Amino acid sequence: MDVDPQVLASGFNKGGAGLFTGGRVPSLSLTNNKGSTFIDGDLYVDGWLENPGGLVFVRGNLMAQTLYTAGYLIVLGELRVRQLFGQDEPHGTYVFGDAYVESAALNHNHHFDVWGKAELADVVDDEMHGQATVREWLEAHGMPSAPRYEDFLVGVQQGLRNLAERRGPLPEDWVARRYTPKPGDIDTGQLPPPRLGVILELERWLATTELAQRHQLEELRAHWLPRLTDAEVRPEAARIIRKAINSKKLVVERDALLRMLDGSA
Repeated sequence: MDVDPQVLASGFNKGGAGLFTGGRVPSLSLTNNKGSTFIDGDLYVDGWLENPGGLVFVRGNLMAQTLYTAGYLIVLGELRVRQLFGQDEPHGTYVFGDAYVESAALNHNHHFDVWGKAELADVVDDEMHGQATVREWLEAHGMPSAPRYEDFLVGVQQGLRNLAERRGPLPEDWVARRYTPKPGDIDTGQLPPPRLGVILELERWLATTELAQRHQLEELRAHWLPRLTDAEVRPEAARIIRKAINSKKLVVERDALLRMLDGSA
């Protein structure tokens, strides 16, 4: 699964994410000023669901009548939708559980990857079948195409809303489904030990600071070395610092810092 861990950790442009609980809603447009939305639980949408851009991560099942996604959609559990329109290439739709889609159109090389079982009854892809076939799919579902691209996308969104409204609420057997992690999916004997808080803080600071690397070294010497005295944190701290301070002009100073970290200086 080609899912970017940095995006999951920090959201787009390191802007963080809005965190919301799951539940059942009539219809939903997933937008917030952070650009990233995390749904902590199962999400059931009786009508239309839109992800107009950004990152949407659902920690559970996602059920909707119709879905329009033009960003990065990740579903940890199961995805079930009647109609799906995936727009644009940069990220795509990734489902770690099973996916059940009655009809889908993937436009502008929108990626759609499923880790579990995939049942996609009717799929058109403009990279494989051509843009004309995508427009035929739209017309077959009551969405007249438009010559201007902006009008085209607006028509798709409105058409999916109309489709959802005609269908009524979700089937109750869909709503009854709950995401439950399977114990056999994780080999606990192979899990790495938990990462200590100071390591997570260090990694986050290096990823988000706007200081130049020379000034980062100064901060590391003055404020971080006294916090990295435990033997169990030194190796990982050294790896993180070596990766972050990568200027060739600072190699000598960085390596001197790392020797101080492991106690050899």
